[in-house]
Amino acid sequence: MQNKILLTCFLGLASFSAQTQSINWANDIAPILYDHCTSCHRDGGIGHFSLIGYGNAFSKRYSIQDKTATRQMPPWKPDPSYRKFTHENRLTDAEIQQISNWVDAGAPSGDLAQAPPDPVFSQGSSVGEPDHILTTPFFTVAATEDEYRCFVIPNGLSQAAYLRGLEAIPGNHQMVHHILIYEDTTGQAEVLDSQTPEAGYVNFGGPGVNSARLVGAWVPGAQTVLFPPFMGVKLTPGADLIVQMHYPAGVTGMSDVTTLNFFFTPTNQNIRAVNLAPLLNHSPFSLQNWPLSIPANTVKTYHATFNVPLNGSVVSVAPHMHLIGRNVTSFAITPLGDTIPLIRINDWDFHWQGSYTFQKVLRVPAGSKLHAYATYDNTTDNPFQPNDPPQNVVQGEATTDEMMLVYFAYMAYQTGDENIVLDSTLLATAVPEVPVNQVVREVSVFPNPATDYLNVSYTLAEKTRVHLCIVSAAGQIVQTQDLPEPQAPGTYQRRISIADLPAGAYYLEVQGAHASFTSTPFLKP
Repeated sequence: MQNKILLTCFLGLASFSAQTQSINWANDIAPILYDHCTSCHRDGGIGHFSLIGYGNAFSKRYSIQDKTATRQMPPWKPDPSYRKFTHENRLTDAEIQQISNWVDAGAPSGDLAQAPPDPVFSQGSSVGEPDHILTTPFFTVAATEDEYRCFVIPNGLSQAAYLRGLEAIPGNHQMVHHILIYEDTTGQAEVLDSQTPEAGYVNFGGPGVNSARLVGAWVPGAQTVLFPPFMGVKLTPGADLIVQMHYPAGVTGMSDVTTLNFFFTPTNQNIRAVNLAPLLNHSPFSLQNWPLSIPANTVKTYHATFNVPLNGSVVSVAPHMHLIGRNVTSFAITPLGDTIPLIRINDWDFHWQGSYTFQKVLRVPAGSKLHAYATYDNTTDNPFQPNDPPQNVVQGEATTDEMMLVYFAYMAYQTGDENIVLDSTLLATAVPEVPVNQVVREVSVFPNPATDYLNVSYTLAEKTRVHLCIVSAAGQIVQTQDLPEPQAPGTYQRRISIADLPAGAYYLEVQGAHASFTSTPFLKP
């Protein structure tokens, strides 16, 4: 019996040894690093060192093993068991184990000829050709503490535009902590800027203009996600943009020029307006146990709420705290008592914040209540504790103060919004399940009955030219609308005039390059 046990152990060790020896960088590790790490860890990236190529990975092998095993890298913070989002950059348990086995085996290179080609990154935009580009003035930080500097930049627009996405590219990643972009239509920001000799002005908190409206934000590590082409944040022609740069303490003497890439909807017709606002916040109107104040050597949890007055369609969520924040959970309770999970972050890290886009638009009915619970650890157990010994922390704008905000991007609800797909991978993974010629899917029409206008929503599984046809109950095409340019995969909405149609029952047919998809019938009274 003892010999059998020894033989079993020997065979197990031999199998493990053979497995680890077969693992190599070229075939097993490079694909993981190139998919998940090198968008930041590359020359000129925010990761400060490159992981492209075997030599770079080998020199950082122990750090890679440690940071991935503890899930510090890649820095994806939302809990996937609570809510999934678009473009989740997370390693699987198997990938983490594979990295660990590779390091334990001596980090062999394998046949470098079999490695995937080195990823190539553009020095400009990572998501396409911008429609509009602005830059901040060249600025050198003279302050020794946190500085919130507001640059006033004319938006340069001659007509209204709807912002699908905003990409910030700091010239110096070491000194830019986060960026908030506001719109000012009053000229007040320009007056504030004129009162200082240097570029911009300093203002803690907001931009110093009460009527300014938040239109965009950026934090390190955040991925630029574009709204569908029929959605966007409206920008006013001729308005000023207030670009509030947070330069943290410790960057004195450093200089930066940040580039802002703007991506607009293809047209301004029938666009769904997206609003940005911290609906859950630390004001006495929202924070149930206001004020936000955490004494030294204590752990406290705060609760914020917001009553939803109208049916809403929520696109994304972005919690915000500072250094002693440790976790945050947000959800909605509907009038029927159902819970809508929004986001949960179990290990908050001030240095890795983001705005997280839902995979599909979430419908939050009127009468629902939004909730957020956030816990703050102002003890020496907090690894991000900025003070030694801990000091009393109150609400404020400095990094060593605290905040409790949950921003939402949302629209007024329209029928069918919950079918709008925001995560292109949902379309990609669904394609094999669709017949090869069914490039058009999920066609819906509303309202029903319809009198003057018909709203159409449809999803494309591949790029195609689209024709919209209204078909009578007898099968006769009575109205058509041809879209001149091919449309990329995604979900689209159109508005069609049906005022001239006689009363009756009709279908809406969406024709693609290879096939068509017909809606359920609708009535014209």
